[in-house]
Amino acid sequence: MSAATGGPEAASWSLRLLGGASLEGTSLAPWRLERKLAACLAYLALEGATHRSRLVGLLWPESPEATARNNLSQMLRKLRVATGADLITGTDVLSLHPGVEVDAALARGAFTRGQLPEGLAPEGELLGTLSYDDCPDLSDWVTAERERFLEWRAGARRHEAARLEGAGDYEGALTHARALLDLDPVSEDAWRRLMRLHYLRGDRPAALRAYQRCRETLRREFGTEPLPETAALAREIDQGAVAVSAPAVRPELPLAVLRPPHLIGREREWAQMEQAWEAGQWIYITGEPGSGKTRLAFDFAASKGDYIVFSGRPGDRVQPWSVLTRMLKINTERTPELMQHLEPWVRREMTRLNPQFAEPGEPLPPPIQGEEDLLRFRQAHMIWSLAAHEGLLCNVCDDWQFYDDSTNQQGVYMFGTSFPLGQPGGMPRILVTYRRGELPPESEAIVRNVLDTGTGILIELKPLDDVAVNRLMDDIGVPRGATTRARLWRHCGGNPHFLLETVKHLIETGQLGEKLPERLPLPEKVWSLIGRRLERLSGPALQAARAAAVLQSDFDPEQVAELLGAPLLDLLGAWEELEAAQVLSGNRFTHDLVYEAVLAGIPASARGLLHRAAARTLERSGAGAARVAEHWRQGGKPEAALPFLGRAAREAQDQYRLEEAARFHGEAANVLRDLGDEAAAARALSAQAALLALVPERLAPQL
Repeated sequence: MSAATGGPEAASWSLRLLGGASLEGTSLAPWRLERKLAACLAYLALEGATHRSRLVGLLWPESPEATARNNLSQMLRKLRVATGADLITGTDVLSLHPGVEVDAALARGAFTRGQLPEGLAPEGELLGTLSYDDCPDLSDWVTAERERFLEWRAGARRHEAARLEGAGDYEGALTHARALLDLDPVSEDAWRRLMRLHYLRGDRPAALRAYQRCRETLRREFGTEPLPETAALAREIDQGAVAVSAPAVRPELPLAVLRPPHLIGREREWAQMEQAWEAGQWIYITGEPGSGKTRLAFDFAASKGDYIVFSGRPGDRVQPWSVLTRMLKINTERTPELMQHLEPWVRREMTRLNPQFAEPGEPLPPPIQGEEDLLRFRQAHMIWSLAAHEGLLCNVCDDWQFYDDSTNQQGVYMFGTSFPLGQPGGMPRILVTYRRGELPPESEAIVRNVLDTGTGILIELKPLDDVAVNRLMDDIGVPRGATTRARLWRHCGGNPHFLLETVKHLIETGQLGEKLPERLPLPEKVWSLIGRRLERLSGPALQAARAAAVLQSDFDPEQVAELLGAPLLDLLGAWEELEAAQVLSGNRFTHDLVYEAVLAGIPASARGLLHRAAARTLERSGAGAARVAEHWRQGGKPEAALPFLGRAAREAQDQYRLEEAARFHGEAANVLRDLGDEAAAARALSAQAALLALVPERLAPQL
């Protein structure tokens, strides 16, 4: 169809990006694409609608903007002339016409479902051998996409090999095992799979030859021997002792193990909390990870009536006011009409946290210039908070160790002017949980001040005593043998969460009985227990969990899908699987230890790619500059973090957060020094010193 009559008909054009770059249509023989046109089409196909300015910056980074825009226009004109159709549509925002079938997009959709694409060559590399060394950001994107496709291919191959092996089709499974070795010749997991499949199909010599090739490869590449489990498999094959069994059916975990029905062994702590509640004191609860801090706080709050939870999340401390902004979102969803009933000046000040509160055509408030402006904002936030929390009896501040200092200082100001807690017209009572030994110094100072002035109490959770342990084990169905229970509890170090994870593992592996197995999972590495459960996830679900862990906080399916470059509808199935497996609950991890286990399991090579993809995703969504900068730094691209550190400093200065602005200049100076730009580092340090000279004493009353 010509450009004069509109875009192409559905499926009338085929764009091939795997193994090369070519375009084919009903009236066009396969046309080998020039590398920048190929990259432009690939970016639109895999990233979706993109601003013209973004494309010109990727394709012609060294050219003036006017020249780069002209280059893009000329390239699109050549495409239109060659095809006689508008394959790329739009003006400021460009899109690939939906009638273009793209092999990479089809393959990606199949890979993220754990499947191999039908009718396509799944091993072809994205854009073939085309190189983009002269376009750094584009080269980084292409490299990230190529490695992502490589990981997806491997995951789909493993999934299909396991499926065929379970069905008894060993020959078919061998095809995928060989392909896995082609993708990663030093993967011992792939070598073991190949050895086992040769043995299962009755070819023991081939299995042993595979082991010898594995040894030779590892010696040549790394100068090492195979892992003990690989050598053990070779011995079993040599002896004809490899067990052949049908796939085990995963037992369903009892509800009592997923959430024990009773809060046990915290009677003394509960009594202390009751006294503090009556006195209108702050209640701080601390303990080791998994000691039951959150369960105690939630159960106590629920016993009093309506309450609300504000959870800190990994990564919050990097971005100023991140928790305060989340609090605003949570309360706005609870009381959407609240803003309409506040005085205009209060609503206007709150637009500093969420510009969407501004009326149509209403200008945003100017940057905070001094102490008077800052005090006005704090007073507005306090008025809004009092109105938003009316009728609530309790706030739970969970995982306080993650809270950013800006949020903490706002809380100190607000609660310092509205004591005692829980009185009419004031704020609800407060329960705070945090991990022992993980508070930043400024938060430690707040706790000391609260305790010294008698306005709060600190409860430190200890391991459960023997009576409480036995009651907990009754609740979750551990057999009553004294030796069994004592050994299990000793093995878990007195930690309730470690116990629950250990029992889950024993149930799932059929080993929970009157006699425990000789070797138990190691509780000091509880994340490895959770890791074993993560291994049961499908490839797409595990990839989604890893992307969420890298994003750290305030993620959702749309963001994770964008980061992974996966269709949203395909990702939703993976999301449901993660929730069913108790990895995620809504838009957060079910437990910090689950988050840490997922994060620890990300291969080092993939971690940097995910951080860089997260930086791009968050930049497009308008996330805080400090958060974007941190992802660029974690992704091994500190030079890409520099403009965002500068923006973070300006944002902080505009909100009169001078210490934070100075900190961002200092971080930029460190990056510049590492990059060898001493002159620019000196300028950043000078800007830091100038801001620190202006820092006044904190306005907030110290509790």
